[in-house]
Amino acid sequence: MSNPHIEDSSHWDAALEHYHCDRLEAAYAEIRDFGIGEAGGYLRWYRVIEAETITRQKSQRVDVNDWLKFEFVPLEVLDLREELANRIEKACDEVARRLGWIHSEQTLFSILAEETDAPWASHPYGYCVHKEPYAKICLPNYLVDDPEEFSQAVAHEYAHVISENLADGYCSRWLEEALSVLVEQRFDEETWRDFRDGISPWRQADDLELAIEGRTDDEEGRDEVWLAYQQAGWIGRYMASLGNEARLGRLLREVANESVAWNLRRTVRRQGRVEAALETVFGMSQRELFSNALAFLRDQPGP
Repeated sequence: MSNPHIEDSSHWDAALEHYHCDRLEAAYAEIRDFGIGEAGGYLRWYRVIEAETITRQKSQRVDVNDWLKFEFVPLEVLDLREELANRIEKACDEVARRLGWIHSEQTLFSILAEETDAPWASHPYGYCVHKEPYAKICLPNYLVDDPEEFSQAVAHEYAHVISENLADGYCSRWLEEALSVLVEQRFDEETWRDFRDGISPWRQADDLELAIEGRTDDEEGRDEVWLAYQQAGWIGRYMASLGNEARLGRLLREVANESVAWNLRRTVRRQGRVEAALETVFGMSQRELFSNALAFLRDQPGP
């Protein structure tokens, strides 16, 4: 809702409505002359809208298949267009196979314009936004130069599409990131040692959720967020070690369970959806999961 005491509030309301329908030119037109809002409260949104608008103005879009679209700046991708499209499709297919998902959500992958790559970028590794009429995944341009890292970023972000859909929007952020970091198939050796040796804190769920949502506008903040993502990844890796990875897809579906009996039982027990789903699928509480995941990490010879 608009705040009548803030001059640009109504413009930001309109801009965000346009943005979530991917009407980028209209969104940017609303905010271009008003800036980042009172006390800089809209700084992240301003940078995101600006970056996507610049990209849209220069880009071309192609259909890869019946559910996947690819947006890119031709002069910056050059002859890599087909290879990148193939990498996107292959990575998405692999993540879907692992999590037991059938592609059904319209998805747009957009490689942001090179000029939007910057140290102050709000999402330096990429991000996923659930828009209308598709999920939109934006990847920074620098990833084009590293095929392996590009595929890992695609896998990470597409796992968010799957988590959002299977859990019907009820998934906690730490669980989403646990699965997204897992499917990258990349773990950081330095943070593994720091967790193992107690140098870096092993957070409980609420604290981990806050850390994942932390600031990325300075080096200290980015380091804290990185640690949070890596912890989530180890939790995902532990769950995957317990058997068929299809159980992870089942866990997400259980989070979205709307049966009267299941919801009555968790209400009586004062359980959140994720807590109740973990008990149903893995037979453990959230706290037990986090404790067991740390023990699992310490038992590993390394990533």
